[in-house]
Amino acid sequence: MSPSSIRQVLGPLPLFRGLFRWSLAVVFTAGAWHIYLLAPVPGLVAIGLAPVISIFCFFRGLNLVGRTLPYWKTRLHIRKLGMNPTWWDNQAGYFVIDEQQGLWIVNGSVGTIPGLIRLHGHSDWMGHRLELYAKDDACPTACYGFGSEKELKETAERFQKACSSLRNCPLPVTYEDTREQG
Repeated sequence: MSPSSIRQVLGPLPLFRGLFRWSLAVVFTAGAWHIYLLAPVPGLVAIGLAPVISIFCFFRGLNLVGRTLPYWKTRLHIRKLGMNPTWWDNQAGYFVIDEQQGLWIVNGSVGTIPGLIRLHGHSDWMGHRLELYAKDDACPTACYGFGSEKELKETAERFQKACSSLRNCPLPVTYEDTREQG
């Protein structure tokens, strides 16, 4: 897979976007001070808003900078394994599936689709996540979050179809919804 098509699958490098967010916080804070020097009343409003905007830009930038290592690990594995992804998602990290080769990558963790023992979909008040189990452990091998329960179930069904085409036994999937428990 070429570097440009990998960039298409994973999106742009998050490190530079994160550093840009941090620079926006600095620019806005310095700009608020300069507005205060020119016009005190609007400058006080800008100085009052500066901490809120700076905190938002800092933590959003930190989130993007934190996604850099999983980005590079996923990119490295795609190239090393010669994957041609048939499905991917890069909204809550990096999730890549190559159904022809039977491989998956979740934020730099690699596995085979036939090597999965079970899947578990979990929905709670924080979101929806798919847990992939390759060992008979209490801890999942990898987890990935989704924006809706529909996306979670579609991905689990895709895994089941890919697994049934690669091996004869079905892949068990369980779902748990704790949003209504109080």
